[in-house]
Amino acid sequence: MNATAVATPAPACAAHRAGVELSVVVPFYNPGPALRPTIERLITCLTQTGITFEIIAVSDGSTDGSATTLTGLTAVTVLDNPTNQGKGAALHQGFATATGAWIGFIDADGDIDPQHLADYLTIARTGGHAVVYADKRHTHSVSGATRTRKLISLTYSTLVSTLFGLDIRDTQTGCKIIRRDVLQQILPRLRERRFAFDLELFVAATTAGITDLKAAPVRLETRTAGSTVSTTSIIRTLRDTLTIHRRRRAHHYAAYALAA
Repeated sequence: MNATAVATPAPACAAHRAGVELSVVVPFYNPGPALRPTIERLITCLTQTGITFEIIAVSDGSTDGSATTLTGLTAVTVLDNPTNQGKGAALHQGFATATGAWIGFIDADGDIDPQHLADYLTIARTGGHAVVYADKRHTHSVSGATRTRKLISLTYSTLVSTLFGLDIRDTQTGCKIIRRDVLQQILPRLRERRFAFDLELFVAATTAGITDLKAAPVRLETRTAGSTVSTTSIIRTLRDTLTIHRRRRAHHYAAYALAA
């Protein structure tokens, strides 16, 4: 197991390694017993579909010992950080070591079946899409989320639509596949360290002229692990969302698009 502190976001992913089709980054914070079954399910799904892969599991300062439950799993690199800095920070760290032609990420708590990643990779390849992302408002999606979580999600997506005008109904569901060259193009401009990371990814991509973003159905199971949605996290995400809006108005992402 590697013990590594989260560093300043790397300007790009690691060099592509021939033969690795998909890198999956799994950020986690105190997921308890849900972590290992999620990773094992991910390994099974990708192996059965014949995808060559690597898994990078990043502990964002977990204190429940969950990182040690992954001992012995092949094709899994564990980065165990001593302090909690946020989902976005963990993703940045995972991306910095990812070597696949495609790079995906998924939540660790088990409410999203890892089979979706294999399905999304197929959609991305056959359709030539730059990004395929889970959309819980898709016609064929099924959600076991509580009414409260659904209301929070709808309210936030409405706010995002009003502020950014994105043609994306769901920026936040934690399952996405990104083509390597696309992530390399936008990663240097991504600054968010917590839950607003997903939103910033879409803002940076669309500002850079990347428009082939494909929404895909997702099945969300009833969450069994403790929820990370709290009043504090909601307030912080709203604050970070407004920060992204200010960055866009200051042409932070547009300047990158012109330089790319």
